[in-house]
Amino acid sequence: MVARGYVYDGLSGLLILGSLYFFYQSTRFLTDKDYVAAAMTLLVGFLIVRGGVELGKLALLVRRRAREAGGEPR
Repeated sequence: MVARGYVYDGLSGLLILGSLYFFYQSTRFLTDKDYVAAAMTLLVGFLIVRGGVELGKLALLVRRRAREAGGEPR
């Protein structure tokens, strides 16, 4: 159960780092004056960041519940 928290934590970090690619692409679209594509990739980047943050919250919750149940020492 404790390992699941670390997996969630790692995946949330990957999602947040992966969203940087979409933000980079949106700046490239902006330099090409393709504003619709830039807005869409910016939206996708924000959604991926939001998913990463929620997964990070879930990882903290899983680890906290495991610690309260006696699965992991402080």
